[in-house]
Amino acid sequence: MQKPNPDLPKLTKNDQEVLKSIVQHAKIPDKEIAEKMNISPQAVFKIRHKLEESGIIKGYQPILDLKKLGIGVMVILVIKLTPEVWEEYSDIEIATRIKQIPSVINAYRILDSKASHVLIMAFRDLAQMDRYLAQIQTKFSREIEIQQIYPLSTNKVITQSPVGLLYEILDKKEFPLDEFFLKRKNREFKK
Repeated sequence: MQKPNPDLPKLTKNDQEVLKSIVQHAKIPDKEIAEKMNISPQAVFKIRHKLEESGIIKGYQPILDLKKLGIGVMVILVIKLTPEVWEEYSDIEIATRIKQIPSVINAYRILDSKASHVLIMAFRDLAQMDRYLAQIQTKFSREIEIQQIYPLSTNKVITQSPVGLLYEILDKKEFPLDEFFLKRKNREFKK
């Protein structure tokens, strides 16, 4: 018999429903969730506390409109740290330093022979992005190799929400891959 994974706490149906409500509206009052679920606000408070204590909820973060904050450009930057860096710093030290870079929105450690990290970064405009990346290329050329650069306008951000994935995980349903985001009409092809 397989032992339960302590890193994956078992969630009751009520736990799942409270979590969904919190993900949709982080500032939603326990009383409002309780009314929707027909349980007591104290029960919702206990569930919220349980989700926080177990580490499922690590915090509450606002979803920002980057464009309204003056951020016009995002870049997906694929880099490879050279052996010199790995000899001097541990993976944890590198991760800690990357977290301190103000322009990094998300960062991922990947295992690839041509890359070590994928960074999603934000800048006011293309000029600021160009200056920043030029500094990496010149100042840190011995430590960092830029493998790919994918700049994009914040006007083109379609979604930044993991809500759909959360529902799939909690509801244990799979999105039908045959559709992806396109629903095909039944068509007969003429020969």
